[in-house]
Amino acid sequence: MPEPKHAAGYRIGIVNPLTLAGTEIQTVLRERSFPLAKTVLLATGESAGALTEADGEPVYVQRVSDDELEDLDLVFFCGPAEENREWLLRADEDNFIAVDLSQPTTAEEGRIAVAGVNLEQLDGSERVVVSPHPVAIPIALVLHQIAQLGRVELCAATVVQPASEFEQAGVEELAQQTISVLNVHGVTKEVFDRQLAFNLYPALERREELIVSQIRALIDVRTQVALLITQGTIFHGHTFSLFVKTDEELETRDVEETLRANPAIALPEGDEQFGTIDAAGRDEVLIAEVRRDPPINGGFWVWAVCDNLRRGAALNAVLVAERVLFTSGMTN
Repeated sequence: MPEPKHAAGYRIGIVNPLTLAGTEIQTVLRERSFPLAKTVLLATGESAGALTEADGEPVYVQRVSDDELEDLDLVFFCGPAEENREWLLRADEDNFIAVDLSQPTTAEEGRIAVAGVNLEQLDGSERVVVSPHPVAIPIALVLHQIAQLGRVELCAATVVQPASEFEQAGVEELAQQTISVLNVHGVTKEVFDRQLAFNLYPALERREELIVSQIRALIDVRTQVALLITQGTIFHGHTFSLFVKTDEELETRDVEETLRANPAIALPEGDEQFGTIDAAGRDEVLIAEVRRDPPINGGFWVWAVCDNLRRGAALNAVLVAERVLFTSGMTN
């Protein structure tokens, strides 16, 4: 466990804190009573100088610099990867731990970590840790658990991604489009290249190759992973349809039990039902259904939903921070 640079305790930085992920990190830090002396908000772009709030006090977002970074113990990097790269590279020289959420990550030497999969392998010596793409985290969690029963040979995944993958501008444009369509008006198309409201189509920004490489690095490089990302009329939360094939036949009950054993995953209880809207604000990956595919030996379907900003981004990043700063920290 690294010693804090200041006697008062750890000083934490958030780069690009006004992004949706950056805002959610601040929420998770408060909810988990993260032990820190100060939160410093930094920006690489236009949000520098904006007035916001941190630690219950009004603060201005400062432009990121060496002077600021070298005063911090740990820094969360959100927002544009290309703008973050030069500052991530300062982690060694400025002596801070970097948790990179920027997509796609440019931290070539960073250790990929997901709470519930491999977090316990972090020993506190890491300088840069990558919280992978929000699509990779839930899929890795599901496959990691299934692998406890048998080797996963194949996973073919179709994912519906929300408008919030395009930040607040995407959410607002979807809302405007929805109102316009209902009022039989023309739709605004600035963030999306076509009407998204009441529509579904192949996503504009896919990054499927990156996501697949992250999933395989987290579970088993022998596993074949096929991924298709679509853009849907959803404000928040990823929806997953996973076809999984293992090297031996598994009972649905056994798959459900092993999934339930991971506290990062939840299955319905009693009459409870899960859909995309139920994932909002939830810490867990919600498994709506596990169903065998009888014609294919070892094949079955998993239908799941996950809050892309919470479990898929901010919560995982904060759990990583807890681990590297406090090796005995919680890992759920």
